[in-house]
Amino acid sequence: MDTTQERERASAAGGDSAQNFSAMADDAKATAREAASHVVDETRDFAETQKQAGADNMARFGQAVHGAADQLGKELPQAAGFIHSAADSLQGAASAMRERSIEDLAAGFRDFARRQPAAAFAGAVLAGFALARFLKSSSPRGER
Repeated sequence: MDTTQERERASAAGGDSAQNFSAMADDAKATAREAASHVVDETRDFAETQKQAGADNMARFGQAVHGAADQLGKELPQAAGFIHSAADSLQGAASAMRERSIEDLAAGFRDFARRQPAAAFAGAVLAGFALARFLKSSSPRGER
């Protein structure tokens, strides 16, 4: 009878270990979810800040293009009209960028990349080139 009681105790202890392991696994999953959620929130906040800065820069560039068109309009009034139209498009794009969420912008790019993969690839290459040039030009002179 001692053997039966020992088996029952061992079985109960094994069940407790399985429950403990399951509880530990659940705790680990919850902690991982919480950490991932925090990283996603931080990344979204950073992307939103960068999106707003990009929209502001695009709007300022549009204003500068309007100024250039005004100057050019004295000599070439027809060309100035086209340049003003391009500046209006830039400012409209900046406004649309401010109003759309990061998720909407990413979905729009994915849709565009599916419809026009070559154009999306070319744009990515140009953006990479521009980023590399920017990083190179903004690095301290000693590191060049």
